[in-house]
Amino acid sequence: MKKILKTLLIALMMMLCVNALNADIGHVVIDNYSDYMSAQQYNQLEEDLEQIESNYNIAIYFVFDSSIENTEAGIREYAQAFIDSHSASRNNVALIVNSNYYQLVASGSEYQTVLSDSDAIWNCFYAKASKVSAGNPDAFYEGIVDYYQYVVKLINEKAYSSNAPTVKGRPLVNDFANLMSDKEEANLTAKLQKIKEKYGFDAVVVTTDSYNGMSARDYCDDFYDYNGYAKDGILFLLGMDDRTWYVSTKGKASEYFTDYGIDEIFEEMESDLNHERYYDAFVVYADNVDKYIANGMKGNIIDTNNNNKKKSFGGINVMISAIIGAISSLFTSLGLKGQMKNVRKEQFARNYIVGNSFYLTGASDMLVNRHVSRTRRPRREDSGPSGRIPSGGGGGGSHIHTSSSGSSHGGHGGHF
Repeated sequence: MKKILKTLLIALMMMLCVNALNADIGHVVIDNYSDYMSAQQYNQLEEDLEQIESNYNIAIYFVFDSSIENTEAGIREYAQAFIDSHSASRNNVALIVNSNYYQLVASGSEYQTVLSDSDAIWNCFYAKASKVSAGNPDAFYEGIVDYYQYVVKLINEKAYSSNAPTVKGRPLVNDFANLMSDKEEANLTAKLQKIKEKYGFDAVVVTTDSYNGMSARDYCDDFYDYNGYAKDGILFLLGMDDRTWYVSTKGKASEYFTDYGIDEIFEEMESDLNHERYYDAFVVYADNVDKYIANGMKGNIIDTNNNNKKKSFGGINVMISAIIGAISSLFTSLGLKGQMKNVRKEQFARNYIVGNSFYLTGASDMLVNRHVSRTRRPRREDSGPSGRIPSGGGGGGSHIHTSSSGSSHGGHGGHF
């Protein structure tokens, strides 16, 4: 009887512990998390996992708690109680870690798929997280990101079928809307291939007349992910049906191409796009991609706090130039006046008029001076980003979201 009561008491305490835990936390539980990551990273994980649950009905959890009983049986019981407390109507995955052991548990329609790949899932986390140190403070955070992205990809490979087109050979130019000639496509491909060879980044162009029922953002992300492009890259999409442009970035490109930087690139392309000079617009895109990657690798990321524009001439310099110009004009005038010895002033204007010499054959108004006020038109369509990669400036950086494949992407777009 005592043994039964003891067992029931332990089970009750375990359930109370899990329920209390679930009431207070979301998807990530780490005791003393500040030892392993920043508050910004901790919050970013929670935002990413909330978005994944909302978009794909996959609830992913990570628990690192040294107070869990430090035995295989103890962590197994805790993990099972944790997963049992969550709804079975969706796919749930939890990686539970204590001081010496880990346990992966899952429920839902794809639980067998997850558990059969438990070693690979653990290795995704541990390969990065185990390298955390003063010299590599982001490793633990990156390990959790690799863990949940692998899980999303693993489940969605079976549960999700993208409507984005599939292509062979990872072509850098995909002109489905036939906006360029064969020669223009070849020339553009050559420019983008040089970027790939120089930096290892894929810079992709896609034109289309239809998103196949998808949003522009999902079309971009899926086209890049499911066609196997590089881990670092950027894709520029031009949708002719609704005259939309969208840029999707991945890996290092999400750092190098901030929201501000993407807008700057589009500003340079806009005139060509509006005048249907599509090849010329994409050449501008390619040249800027080359420049932005080169700058990014040097730590010179173009953003709100670093627009890479030439410094203004300055008020003092303007005044000095005006004074020098005035003095120069004065000396020139005096010199010319001194040379005009045979000239005297007439008292009446009529003495200068030559009779019958004025003929007016036509007249028109001419605009000889103008002032134009220009305001940038809002064009961003972020579609609910989950977070940012900061680049050092207030309000700058890149909006980050998770695609259907479990990858992190930046980027945004608008209309032209």
